[in-house]
Amino acid sequence: MSQIHSPIRSASEPPPAPLAPRVIDVSALSSDRSATGGRRSAAIAEVESACTTDGLFLAAGHGIDRQLDAAFGAARTFFALPPDVKDRVPRIDRYGYVPDRIEARDPSSTAYMGRSSLAAEYIDIGLADEVDLDAVEALGCAGFVSAVRAYQSAALATADGVLEALATTLEVPGFFMSRMAEPQCRLRFLHYPPTDRLEDGSAPVFSTPHTDYGAITLLAVDGLSGLEVLRDGAWTPVSAAAGSVLVQLGDMLARWTNDRYRSTPHRVVGSSGTDRYSIPFFVNPDPRTVVSTIPSCVTAERPERYEPVTAGEFLASRIDSPTEPYI
Repeated sequence: MSQIHSPIRSASEPPPAPLAPRVIDVSALSSDRSATGGRRSAAIAEVESACTTDGLFLAAGHGIDRQLDAAFGAARTFFALPPDVKDRVPRIDRYGYVPDRIEARDPSSTAYMGRSSLAAEYIDIGLADEVDLDAVEALGCAGFVSAVRAYQSAALATADGVLEALATTLEVPGFFMSRMAEPQCRLRFLHYPPTDRLEDGSAPVFSTPHTDYGAITLLAVDGLSGLEVLRDGAWTPVSAAAGSVLVQLGDMLARWTNDRYRSTPHRVVGSSGTDRYSIPFFVNPDPRTVVSTIPSCVTAERPERYEPVTAGEFLASRIDSPTEPYI
């Protein structure tokens, strides 16, 4: 994730009006092409418009409400476990559990690869066996495995439809899907414990302002305020009801499109007195994929800006940065 310069807003300065993201019916983008041509074309046009303005949109009609409810239930159950129990899920090869405020618990610990977790705790889970989910379930999380795998499958199907819509807007239908044979996706359960406001009355900033590093992110939220995007030089709260799924663009997509589509700078601020949960699903292609500029994105006014790089190399360089922000 790329870190972003953060404008300062004093506690006395009123925040901008919340951003209500564009709502797009992604059922019209399903891979089975069940939507009529007109409905599908309209949805694709909406995706293109959202990507060139806000860089994010709300996915309606995703059809994964049941899987999403189960995923949030699994996350709450896991994070409610005692700290010493959660610590039995190690951080191995960029996956696993990271507690909040690592430095306060064990300043000498190297178990978390030097990760600085600020005020959030999280667990990263891949599509394969990077984390022993059966072992997590045995810690006292009944149904954890089925909830995780069902949500990953459903979210990936939703992402496939969005990626194909993006490919259509870029005049390369099938482009992204042909690079998703062995996707390198990451599911993250995030928990922000309740926090007090700062002495000046402002809410603490939980995450370093950043952009996501992958292709797209499907961000499921619990309805509590906290997410802010950088818009017109100001941090703007994002309005999204519980169970909403936000689609955000990442740095890899920006690179593919020569910055025709830009990743969305965002951060998370504290929610006083309330536990906050979110579930980002980072969608990335096969690590062997070469990320090079899509031809339709190169023009005389926008010459090619990036050298080709494999998706695996690009992601590793971002994931292994000393501080990884959250959503």
